[in-house]
Amino acid sequence: MSNRNIIRLFSYAVCIVAVLAAYAVIGNNQSAAYKTRLEAVYQQSLTELSECLDSIETNLTKSGYAATATMMSSLSEDLYTECSTAKNALSNLPIEQMNLSGTYKFLSQTADYADYLSSKTRTGAQISEEEYQNMQKLLEYAKAYSKCVNEMVSKCTNGGEITDNEIKSKNSGAKVASLSLDFTQAEDAFSDYPTLLYDGPFADAVLNREPFVTKNLPEKSKEECAKEAAKALYVTVDKLTYAGDSNGTIPCYNYTMDGYNVAITKNGGYVSYILGSSSVKTQTITQENAVNIAAAYLKRLGYNNMTETYYAVEDNICIINFAYSENNVVYYSDLIKVGISMSDGKVYSLEADGYLTNHRDRAAYSTKISEKDMQSILSGYVDMISSKQCVIPKDNGTEANCIEFHCRNKTTNEEALVYINTETGEEENILMLLYSDNGTLTK
Repeated sequence: MSNRNIIRLFSYAVCIVAVLAAYAVIGNNQSAAYKTRLEAVYQQSLTELSECLDSIETNLTKSGYAATATMMSSLSEDLYTECSTAKNALSNLPIEQMNLSGTYKFLSQTADYADYLSSKTRTGAQISEEEYQNMQKLLEYAKAYSKCVNEMVSKCTNGGEITDNEIKSKNSGAKVASLSLDFTQAEDAFSDYPTLLYDGPFADAVLNREPFVTKNLPEKSKEECAKEAAKALYVTVDKLTYAGDSNGTIPCYNYTMDGYNVAITKNGGYVSYILGSSSVKTQTITQENAVNIAAAYLKRLGYNNMTETYYAVEDNICIINFAYSENNVVYYSDLIKVGISMSDGKVYSLEADGYLTNHRDRAAYSTKISEKDMQSILSGYVDMISSKQCVIPKDNGTEANCIEFHCRNKTTNEEALVYINTETGEEENILMLLYSDNGTLTK
């Protein structure tokens, strides 16, 4: 090889090294810029959480002085806003969300309890001594939790950086504390959290309600439940891997297999949920086919008399809502959701906790008001398309017998479901219907 060629090759090599070095510098700069932006988001979320907790503490303190319905209503609205914002801030932080059950329960119940007291004062009733003491207890928990979060903010203010799920000292680089550990320790503030008995969606009587379907059934063994899991996934038991058990309101044995997780109730051996993890790339079956496959699958699992209500396709998975139906009455509390892969028609997911919690023998459906009279209650600006008898869940955990009126607005042509209580003639709920090529949703 001539000297000229050697020099040319050397020049090329130098150029390549220079280009690679330039790309490395650019990549490092971009990575550093991304980390800086992410750090700003984390610290903003932590600060926002701290500010919300301070406001929650202040409003709970003020509630001890409030004597009028107007003031309680105002404080209730503020608490709802601050608690919702606090939960959003928590969700943006790089911490293990599953370890924050006490925190989320506190934030949900604080807003809910204040709304309950506000509703009570609007009727002219007085807040009882027990209810006042409950608010004072919530205040003490707010103070304790707020103190923990303020200490985390102080670490960041003094140069700490939230990176890789840890707070590090900017000066020395030494780990000051794990953010997840700080929040886990802050959960200790709720170790003796009180039971709140009141009428609301986050009341302990609602959150901790035993499931009607399984509570009195005999407990099955891990091996027996494995057979039910294998049946649900159309495989033999040897294909499954036991993945531990869960002991929430519906205790289950958990199993895995090739991208699937399935939970079987310890009592009764019902399929509680199935969850697929692989992505679905294409659509080769129709939505009607998906609905039929899901209906047949529920019968196979022993979930009978289930009626399809609405469905929607997302990420090539058709999610179908089924509700229990008997004697032409639809029981919307007894809900099961089934996900069908639009690629091959296989079952992708199932959620049956609504059915397992609520399904039971109920008193016969009754009505004190005729459907004709209830129809006259509808707004004069809508046309009725159809109606059906149904039982709907209420926020406080009870149910209401209703007539579901499917209506269309005369001006906008938008459609909605209007639920009128058959006992009181009051409108219990209104759901807007959202149609698209992917199905029907309600809001």
